Amino acid sequence: MKKTCIILFLFIVASIGLKAQNAVILQGICRNEKGKAIENVSVYVRDSVLVAITDENGCFAYKQAKVGDRFRFAHMVYEPVYYTINENDLDGKPINIGMKTKKHELLEVEVTANAPHIAFDNPVRSVLDYVISDDGIYLVAYRMRNTALLHLSFEMDTLHEMKISSAYKNLYRDFYGFVHVISNEDACQIGFTETTDGQKKDMFLYAPISLETFYKTYGTIVAASDKVVITGRYAFYGLEQYYYCVTPTADTMYLLEHIVDEDARDDLRRAGPNDYYFLTTNFFPHLLYIYNPIYSIDNHFYLFAYTDCETIIYDEVGEELERYPLTFHQHKKWTGNTVVDKRWKKSMMVDRARKEFYSFFVTDGMSTLMRINLETGTATPILDLSGYPFAEMLRVHNGVLYFLYPTGNNHRQALYQVNIEKQEIL
Repeated sequence: MKKTCIILFLFIVASIGLKAQNAVILQGICRNEKGKAIENVSVYVRDSVLVAITDENGCFAYKQAKVGDRFRFAHMVYEPVYYTINENDLDGKPINIGMKTKKHELLEVEVTANAPHIAFDNPVRSVLDYVISDDGIYLVAYRMRNTALLHLSFEMDTLHEMKISSAYKNLYRDFYGFVHVISNEDACQIGFTETTDGQKKDMFLYAPISLETFYKTYGTIVAASDKVVITGRYAFYGLEQYYYCVTPTADTMYLLEHIVDEDARDDLRRAGPNDYYFLTTNFFPHLLYIYNPIYSIDNHFYLFAYTDCETIIYDEVGEELERYPLTFHQHKKWTGNTVVDKRWKKSMMVDRARKEFYSFFVTDGMSTLMRINLETGTATPILDLSGYPFAEMLRVHNGVLYFLYPTGNNHRQALYQVNIEKQEIL
């Protein structure tokens, strides 16, 4: 009898072990055609049982996956995708789920009820990048056979245009307002020849410098006034942020602000050697790189310390002037705890012409533009881009929102604009 019990016990243990081998933790990332992560994708097993929803980095995890399980990935903006687990998925590496955008009708391009409309299209095949400067808009775009650098007025007149190498795909506006065009190897500042009366004539590129030198020169400087520059750096895996005030003429430097995400830092310190890799992957993006940007406008610095929930304003030499609360990016859960709103995408825009600050929330790919009230720390919904899912590169200038969006089924991107001066969502 004792021998029979031992055999039965071993049989049960073997059965449990076999089931444990068949059930795995399935991890994956959902991305769109451009390789960007998709948030709020519903993950179903056996086509109807909801088991996960992707986070802001497009990541999901399911603990009871087995070989042969069929998953369905659904999102209101993308075509559904089906995936069946095979033996290769048992190694614990995340699987990649590619999703294609559903075909949908675009809004009319004419200005109707203040809807977004195409600001610049012309014969450009696809707009790659753009920046807004004091003297207009700089834009890099593919034509049918080459790449063009354009300088546009705010009325969308082409002021200057030149052909450039197709290696240059990005633009950068430095802390003094100069614009640079960047490739994977080097960067060139954009300049102009001038007439005797000071009018800009021909556009040209300064001698290129290596990308390494460019980043060393501009990488740490985040803002500047007439008297000082502000440099920034991260520490402790991005959970501590330092801003320094540097006076170039006197060669002096002092700490302007030190911001720490104490809760996340403590979580990382408590993590064991086996937990460290898991805690620092994309499945926990809140543990890496806190977001507290600083901007300079009219020789004043504005530090949005989201981690500490306050806005700090400094004068031209870094002396503190005011502190205000900053709470629009948070919400209170039913438990009473205050947490960061997942719809907030840790991104800001500055309208330098009007000295206004904006951010945006994203729900199922649809962006809602928010205007920030500096004194109260709240934000007012201004514009809903529900007709333009996953609009890219949102920027604001002089009461106008600009963004990139496909013009149709040919995958061409155009620059859109919409007047937000009198917009307000009730």
